[in-house]
Amino acid sequence: MMRKTYKLVCGLPAQAALERIETLLSKEGVEYRAANLAVTSIRTPIAVLGIQRKLYSHSNWVGLNPFTFVSGVEVQCEQVDSGLTKVTVRVNRLRTFLWVAFWIACSLLAARAMPEPAGGILVIGVACAVWFGVVCFLGGYLIKKEISERLKDAV
Repeated sequence: MMRKTYKLVCGLPAQAALERIETLLSKEGVEYRAANLAVTSIRTPIAVLGIQRKLYSHSNWVGLNPFTFVSGVEVQCEQVDSGLTKVTVRVNRLRTFLWVAFWIACSLLAARAMPEPAGGILVIGVACAVWFGVVCFLGGYLIKKEISERLKDAV
């Protein structure tokens, strides 16, 4: 649950795919270590305030940097017999779950000042919105999409 794994296949050689992924990570402010056709993030950017530039990105339609919402990313490329490259992306979502806990705690504090059914509806609504918005979308789908699009683009 904490770590999410995605499997991608691309038509690039493994080294070229890895270079494109390194370019993406550098552009998004992720510090990484590369070795043996693998890239492991050392530090992902942390954005607490909405005015911090590292929270935003021009790489996707949402305009948010999804790497600020995860604790780490590990990408491994493996050349397959048919000339394709198998790319395995592992996302450590610890920071994502901490954001969920923060927003649920905030909604619980707000719910205490509300009448009973409205407060419960608020907490459930916030929990669902944060789960799907941060965990499923920003901490998973958007990272997979950015990497897969980077592997499809012609340079």
